[in-house]
Amino acid sequence: MTEPQPEFGEWGPAQRVEIERSPVWVFARAVKDDNPVYASAGAAQAAGFDAIPCPPTYTFVMTHAGAWPDLQPPESAGIRVDVDPDSYVARKGLFLHGEQEFVYHRTPVVGDVLEGRARVSKPFTREGTRRPMEFTLYETVWSDARGNPVVSERITSIYLPEGA
Repeated sequence: MTEPQPEFGEWGPAQRVEIERSPVWVFARAVKDDNPVYASAGAAQAAGFDAIPCPPTYTFVMTHAGAWPDLQPPESAGIRVDVDPDSYVARKGLFLHGEQEFVYHRTPVVGDVLEGRARVSKPFTREGTRRPMEFTLYETVWSDARGNPVVSERITSIYLPEGA
């Protein structure tokens, strides 16, 4: 039996994020990583980094701090995501974080301004042990100012409808 292949939509508009020192340090502490490279430029340089590096998986949350309106490219200006009544937000059931994958082309560091483009797959269903499960894949590619990829992310979410 062949696994269903996700059908992705178009790449969305670009979003720019400036990586700032304080959120990187807070994230490192939140994931219990007390490596001094996340708190000290000197320690980072001694470890061979040009600046304070981001801990693994930081790019997954970096849009919460550093996505300033004045950084956004013109094609993204004024874009607002409204909640559709049929969207996941309005559905009842159980949402699970299935898996995540990060491919690092280089380590993102404090001071980088990265541009991300994302796309989402159409949900597809697989039979679970007790009920069908709906899977959606989210893919984001973060690139530097020259367009070189820095980090590629792929996140899988699982939805189990209420009462199914």
